[in-house]
Amino acid sequence: MTDFILITASDIHISDNGPRSRIDDFKATVLGKISQIRMAANKLNADAVLIAGDLFNLKNPSRNSHALNRELIEEFKQIKATIYMIEGNHDLTANRLDSLDEQPLGVLFADGTLNQLRNKVIEKNGVRVSLVGIPYQDKMDLSTIEMPSRTSQFPEGMICAAQICLMHIYAAPTQGMLFKERIYGYKELATLGADVYVLGHYHIDQGIIEVDGKHFVNLGSITRGTLADDDVNHKPQMGFIKISVNDEGKASYVIKSINLKVKPVEEVFDLKKRDEERQEATELAAFVDKLVADSTVTKQNYDSVLQTMDMAVAVRNKVVHFLQEAQTK
Repeated sequence: MTDFILITASDIHISDNGPRSRIDDFKATVLGKISQIRMAANKLNADAVLIAGDLFNLKNPSRNSHALNRELIEEFKQIKATIYMIEGNHDLTANRLDSLDEQPLGVLFADGTLNQLRNKVIEKNGVRVSLVGIPYQDKMDLSTIEMPSRTSQFPEGMICAAQICLMHIYAAPTQGMLFKERIYGYKELATLGADVYVLGHYHIDQGIIEVDGKHFVNLGSITRGTLADDDVNHKPQMGFIKISVNDEGKASYVIKSINLKVKPVEEVFDLKKRDEERQEATELAAFVDKLVADSTVTKQNYDSVLQTMDMAVAVRNKVVHFLQEAQTK
């Protein structure tokens, strides 16, 4: 019997400064969670650590300091296992993969701290496991995704005993919509053919379930970033995957979550800001709805439309930032 141990995490969202509602040292808190992942991976002699996107929180590379990257390198370098990662939307400018070279994540890929995952095979005792990475894409079309063959890379008769696919995509047991983005159902993803899907992007914990014989690990963000109810009550977790391959090449799986240690909510958040953030979210949604409903609103005149709306300055600035990003696409 040959065993592979994998540790997973998603949506770390680290930055030098935390959201307005945080009263703790946000960067230190997130680094502490990465440290917990490091200790677990080293204690369990993990074969790989898999990160399903959004290591960083701020998309503008100039807003992530060199010191932050240095601290990440120091922490990640202490993990004995190889770390594989895919790009999330927050790791890129305007969601463009071609912006990676100017992003801090590109630096971590270039110096080998993290390994950009697309198609990798890990091997132990002559047994192989396929790792596939699919980064964030706007309006992802599953029909265009070609999964690597489990046999084409090897001599005849040799195959990968298991295939694990990392995706940064809204996914859940059933299809739906979230923030005007599509939520892909697990049955859709199962048709891609991997045995295990490690999912990022959806911050809310969707658990670990099996659908059509495929395993879905969708534990949400390891960071509680805002005062939304789901974030306040969210229990940050890392994933644990054990793949056991018998002498006949048949794989079996043990997949579970491991809770990360976190401080009580009242030591992390300014709870008085809850109503403010809810109001801002309502105002932001109202502006988006107005853009959708009013065909006369264009990129050239959105600023004048914003000035006519009753919204907080913080919300207006956030809207302007998003719209300016959209203009670069």
